[in-house]
Amino acid sequence: MFRSLHSRLLFSYVILIVTCLVLIGVGLLLFLQDSKLWVGAAALQLEASARLVISDLRQIAPGMSPEQMGATLTQVAKEHDVRVLIVDNKGTVRFDSAAEWTGYSIYFRTRTPIIRGGNRGVIEGPKGSRWTYFSLPPPTSGRRGNTLLFIAPQTRLVLIRWFAENLLPPVIRAGVVASALSVLLAWIISRSVTAPIRRVAGAAEAIARGESGVQATVSGPTEVQALARSFNTMLAQVEAAQRSQQDFVANVSHELKTPLTSIQGFSQALLDGTASTPETVSRAAHIIHEEAKRMRRMVDELLTLARFDAGRFVLAQEPVLLAPLLETCVEMLTPQAQLSGVTLTLSTPPDAESITVIGDRDRLAQVFTNLLDNAITHSPQEGKVTVAMQTKDAQVVVTVADTGAGIPPEDLPRIFERFYQVDKSRRRKRGVGLGLAITKEVVEAHGGQIAVESIVGMGSRFTIHLPLHEPQQLN
Repeated sequence: MFRSLHSRLLFSYVILIVTCLVLIGVGLLLFLQDSKLWVGAAALQLEASARLVISDLRQIAPGMSPEQMGATLTQVAKEHDVRVLIVDNKGTVRFDSAAEWTGYSIYFRTRTPIIRGGNRGVIEGPKGSRWTYFSLPPPTSGRRGNTLLFIAPQTRLVLIRWFAENLLPPVIRAGVVASALSVLLAWIISRSVTAPIRRVAGAAEAIARGESGVQATVSGPTEVQALARSFNTMLAQVEAAQRSQQDFVANVSHELKTPLTSIQGFSQALLDGTASTPETVSRAAHIIHEEAKRMRRMVDELLTLARFDAGRFVLAQEPVLLAPLLETCVEMLTPQAQLSGVTLTLSTPPDAESITVIGDRDRLAQVFTNLLDNAITHSPQEGKVTVAMQTKDAQVVVTVADTGAGIPPEDLPRIFERFYQVDKSRRRKRGVGLGLAITKEVVEAHGGQIAVESIVGMGSRFTIHLPLHEPQQLN
């Protein structure tokens, strides 16, 4: 029945409203017994009966004996459905139309004079029962100080009956009006909550149908707005992932096409005899070998990235002294730097021998080697490549700076994307634009960050931040 959120919210509001009205009614009933409202209303009813009785008595009372007056009061009390007492100034009951309290004393709990003469309030009977009363002087000249009391019991049944007769009807009428308005308000509120959610659901259904450029409208309560924003963020990420997949497939196809074309062309030359001399045969075999190596390298890099994406790439977790690792990487690439006419230097702080990080030594060596290789390759003759290490704020900061051509500002945000190459006109045979992407994944897998700064014509600087492992933590 109540399957939709709108109907459930509306039903819950209605239940809440009805519950509140019932609680209000019960609360009125519970707290009414000691309230002035009920005492005043009951006293008004007694006053009406009392004045009718006094009016009748004044016509027949003169000349009556006390016994005749008692009999008359008893008869009048029955006719008007009230109980009549005559009480002296000490609170002793001299007459009781019910013939129960004669001779007993009563206690006046409250006493309020009224403008029309007489008093009203609450008395406590001989056995502790409470009664509402209205008092007037007797209609005959009896003992001075006597008071005529008309009383009604304050029992739960009487209270409920009085409540049902006097307060319940207006409470019901007010409750009906309040319920109608509350239900209308509840319907509006539930609509304001569910309508934005339906719009988000509609956007999801549109995406499932293959529609593009769909966005969920951000509206409604704060929580629903947060849901819509999260949905739009997720949608943007999904679309970006789809574009990345499409670009990935296109780039892989493009990168494989060139070596495959070379391999096919030169193998065909070997098969049909076009390459007949030892020199041409050797050249064709060399090209086929190099292109096969390039494809193998690309496949290995793609597999590495795929393992990172799937969360299945396992890194060693062991203390690594960073200074010796950087020295080894610099020594390995020094011959390449010398052939290119580039000066390669390493700068470390005095306490470099104790600077340690936790991670995979081989993968960190891959990171620094790749950055140094790129820096040397893009530096001109007589250029400089500087590697520097320092500690800052519980981190190890390693920078690799060169004096090369630099990276254009529009390329900087995409420098770590897969297959992205700044110099698209001269694709190096040994790389397809996956090195920096792998570098970024390895650094982040170590809990670090990598950033790049560059000025065209002056060079580039890559900065790596890795968590510092304090020496005293070593076993």
